[in-house]
Amino acid sequence: MSIKHKSVRLKILLAMLVTTICPLILTSLIILYQISQNDREDQKIAQNRIQQDLRIQLEQYLDQLQESSYLIYSQYELVSSLHTISKSNSRQELDYETRLQIKQFYLNIYNNSNIEHILGMYVIDFKGRHYNGFFPNYYLQLASSYNQSLINHLHAPYKTPTLVFDYSSPYNQPIIHYLYPIKWMGDPFAVLTIDMQVQPFTTMVERYNTFYKGKIIISDHDQNIIYHSDHSQIGTTYHYADSDKQSKMIQTPLGSNGLILHYEFQTNPQLIFFRHLAFAIIIGSLVIMILLSILLSYSITRPIIELRKKMNEIEKGNYNARVQILAYDEIGFLSKHFNRMIDKIQNHMNYELKLQLINQQSQIKALQAQISPHFLFNTLQLISNIAAVNQVPEMRIICQSLSNMYRYNININEEWVQVKSEISHIRNYLLIINKRLPEGIGIRIHVSSEINSVWIPKLILQPVIENAVEHGLIPQQNSRKLMRLTASIDYIHSEIIIRLLDNGIGISEENLHQLSSVLEQYHTASQQTLDSIGLINIQTRIKFICGTQYGIQVYSKAGTGTMIVFRLPLKEFNPR
Repeated sequence: MSIKHKSVRLKILLAMLVTTICPLILTSLIILYQISQNDREDQKIAQNRIQQDLRIQLEQYLDQLQESSYLIYSQYELVSSLHTISKSNSRQELDYETRLQIKQFYLNIYNNSNIEHILGMYVIDFKGRHYNGFFPNYYLQLASSYNQSLINHLHAPYKTPTLVFDYSSPYNQPIIHYLYPIKWMGDPFAVLTIDMQVQPFTTMVERYNTFYKGKIIISDHDQNIIYHSDHSQIGTTYHYADSDKQSKMIQTPLGSNGLILHYEFQTNPQLIFFRHLAFAIIIGSLVIMILLSILLSYSITRPIIELRKKMNEIEKGNYNARVQILAYDEIGFLSKHFNRMIDKIQNHMNYELKLQLINQQSQIKALQAQISPHFLFNTLQLISNIAAVNQVPEMRIICQSLSNMYRYNININEEWVQVKSEISHIRNYLLIINKRLPEGIGIRIHVSSEINSVWIPKLILQPVIENAVEHGLIPQQNSRKLMRLTASIDYIHSEIIIRLLDNGIGISEENLHQLSSVLEQYHTASQQTLDSIGLINIQTRIKFICGTQYGIQVYSKAGTGTMIVFRLPLKEFNPR
């Protein structure tokens, strides 16, 4: 390649630099997608672990506590005695038999149930009194105030068991109180309390807390926190702050006891870092790509825009416009040849203009020899007068009618006329036709007085009637030649409906379908047959003057007749 094409090479080089940004952006998008996938995968794993594994573990744990506590109802006499003592106002001690039964109940739970790490068991009535507690490794005397504080953790109507986490217990270690209401005839009167070590429970729960800044929370139906990974939050009201977009929360109910399991965690900071890095790469790449694209497109398109402006000036008639050549690449070559092409066109136009001036002079001379329309109109008037003098009335009538039609036609300043003027024009035409045909043609015109003054486009009715006479009425063999013209107004849609009917030979179904298609494609009238040109011209004029929603429709049956329906806008004033 020659030295003239170095700038094109530079542009191609810049384009190649731009294309290197695309793989970079694609790589960043892949990284961003993978980060999002990892984030969603963490969310899915956490949801499965919490809603499936941990929830099942906790529900089994609560079920074991409830099943073991429910065994107290197998000791009917024990429950009855406890109920009787709790209802008495005096400080009544348990009798020997009752103490023996409750001790045996404690031993059965301690030795035979699946509950592990039990520190103590005792019954507390709603007055704060406890009965014959069982402490395998401790000797405790529980104060009435302490007992009452445990009772306060139950919510009316005291029918649902609950867990209470106590990090300052009489056992000098964190414990879990399982409070199980005891009922007599459906009426709660005391609480069976099972104290257990908290560490096994914490180990069971927290081994599912494996995500960044994860927190496992258990709340009751009043949103009071009964367990929290941060035990300082126990006893407060649970509220999830979702303002942090990086924070996520999973929750699920625990059985039918009204407890709810929550798990909160945050997106790993490494994923956040890589996500921000991917966004930064994408934004940076886009900025670089946009800047390079602007510079590159400016250098390429500036001469093209200049070339387009000069072409617009030439289109407006300024053939002196020329493109200024600023480059020596392919675009500069195009500009140079564009200027040469305009020079040739301008020279050719000057030559053609001279030829047109010569032809116009010849045409003016030829027009001077033509007969003016007024000369022909005056001649018809002269013939009419001669016919009157020589007492030839039919000739006079024909000349007078033809003169009226000619005068109506040559008035080119009128585009809209009243209905009565168009009907008068039709009558002049039919008068001449009846003189031409021995048997004549009958016409019945029914136009209400309210429509006579309505305005319609000029010369849309007479060509249709002429077409009906020439192609519908004259060719038929019998002498029945009758045409009906009716005009009515559809006030609902502000339209005029005009119907022209004849009892001529009609149109075959195939030809009618072809004619209807032609009228729908009225803009291709020049390609149609001669018989339909008149209807197409009328259709074209109506749609051009009135709007595409108006026009004509043809209904016909072979051997019966034809009806032309005009749909026109209602205009009760002179539109000129």
